[in-house]
Amino acid sequence: MIQALHIFRKDVRRFAYEIGVLAVLTCAWAWAHIAHDVRRDWYYNLSGVILSLGWWYLIVRLVHEEPLAGDRQFWITRPYSRVSLLAAKALFVVAFINVPLLLAGFAILGAAGYRPLAYLPNFVWMQLTFTAVALLLPAAMASLTRSLAQFVLTILGLYIGIIALALIAGTINTGPVYQSSGLAWTANIFPLSTGLASLCVVLLQLRMRNRHVSAGVGIALVLLIMFAESDLHWRIGTAVESRMFGQKGAEAAAVSLAPTGVERDSKLHDSTGVALAVPLRISNIPDALTAAPQIVEMIFEAPGGRRWSSGWIAAASSEASVLQTDPSADHTFTWRQRVVIDRRFWGSARSRDVTIRGVVWAMLYDRRRIRLGENRVTSVPGDGKCSVSTAGPRSGWLVNCLAPFHMPFSTLEAPQQTLRLISVWDSPFPADFGMSPLSTNEAAGGNGEIDFLRYDPRAYIRRSIEPASVRLK
Repeated sequence: MIQALHIFRKDVRRFAYEIGVLAVLTCAWAWAHIAHDVRRDWYYNLSGVILSLGWWYLIVRLVHEEPLAGDRQFWITRPYSRVSLLAAKALFVVAFINVPLLLAGFAILGAAGYRPLAYLPNFVWMQLTFTAVALLLPAAMASLTRSLAQFVLTILGLYIGIIALALIAGTINTGPVYQSSGLAWTANIFPLSTGLASLCVVLLQLRMRNRHVSAGVGIALVLLIMFAESDLHWRIGTAVESRMFGQKGAEAAAVSLAPTGVERDSKLHDSTGVALAVPLRISNIPDALTAAPQIVEMIFEAPGGRRWSSGWIAAASSEASVLQTDPSADHTFTWRQRVVIDRRFWGSARSRDVTIRGVVWAMLYDRRRIRLGENRVTSVPGDGKCSVSTAGPRSGWLVNCLAPFHMPFSTLEAPQQTLRLISVWDSPFPADFGMSPLSTNEAAGGNGEIDFLRYDPRAYIRRSIEPASVRLK
C-alpha cells in the first residue's frame, strides 16, 4: 500500500498541469449542463466531447508512464509490485476523473432542484457503467501500445473494424418500421461486456507483458460476445423481466392469429427474403392495462414436412406502433407482425395451406395520465418535471421536460391537435448510460390539451401462438 501511494504521489506531481486543465474542463462541462440553452447546443455538445478527449489523453499518458508493452520497461527494475502499480493507477483515475465527474453531477442535479444524496445509488451505478464503457477501453489500448501515435492509430483501426463488421452483419432496409423498444435496455449488456474484456486485457498485459496474447484474448472475448448467440441479450432480458413481474393477474391472456389473414408486406420490401404481415392478437388483457409485444418467434410448417423458423425477432410492424397506447374496450390488441421468410421456403409454400405456430413475449402496462398546464412546472412520474410555453401563434406548444438518470419521455403523438408525451418503463437499471445525471427532452406542436402518459409494467407474459392453418398468397 505504501508503494502504491508513492507511485500515486509521483503521478500527481508528473501530471499536475493535466489535472488542472481537466478540472477546468469538468467545471465548463457542468456549467454547460446547468445553464443549458437550446440556442447554445453547440457549446453543450462540444464541452462533453472535449472533456472525454481530455480523459482519454490523461489515461494514455498515465499508462505510458510505466509502459506495459515491450520487455525493457524501466519500472520493472525498481522493482514495482504489479498490485501496487495497478492500485496506484486506479486510484489516480478515481481521484481525478470519477470524483470530479461525481461532484459535477451533484451540482447539475442540485441546480435542477433535486437532492443529490437521495440519488446516491443511481450515481454509483452511473459511475460503474461509465468506467466500464468509457475508461477501461483507452486503458486497454494504452497497455498494448508504446506511444500516443500508436494509440491513436490503434483506436482508428478498432473503430473502422467495428463499422465494417456492422455493415457486414447488418441488413439495410428503407421505409418505416415500428419496432418494439421494450428490451432496448439489453443493448447496454454489450458495451458493459466489452468493458470486462478491456479489463481482462489490462490484467493480462500487466501479468504477462505480451501484447500479442493480451490483444488476442481481448479480440476473442469481444467476438464471442458479439457472435456467440445473436439473441443472447434478448434471452437475458426476458429472463430478468419474467422474474421481476411474472403473471400478476394476466393468466387468462392468450395470443392467436387474427382472422384478417396473412398478406405480403407491401409497404416495406426486403431484398433478403419475402416480407409478410402476420396479424397477431393478444386477447383477455386485464382491465385498464395495455399491451406491448416485445419478442416473437414464428414457425411455418408446409405440407411435405418443410419447416421454416424465424428465430427470435423483435415485435415489429411497417404499418403502426406495436405499443398499445390506450386500453381497448374489448381487452384485445392486434398488430401485423413483420416477418421476412426464406425465398426457397416461400416458393414451396406459396398458394398452399401452411400451419403457423410460435411464441410471443409481451409486457402489460398500466397507464397514468397527467395533464400539463401552460406557464407552470408540472411533476410527472419518474421524478421528472415538465414546463409548457407557447412556441408561437402557428407553432403551438413548446414543452420542456427533464428527469434524473433517464429520459423523461421517449415518443410523442399529436392526435387531433392534442399533444401526448409517452414515457415507457424500459429498464431495470437505476440509471441510463451517460455522463450527466440529468436528461432533457423537448416537444413542440399541437394547440389543444397536453397529456403526459406514463406506462409502468404490471405483468410479463410468454404465450404460445394458437396454431392456425392459413393459405400463403
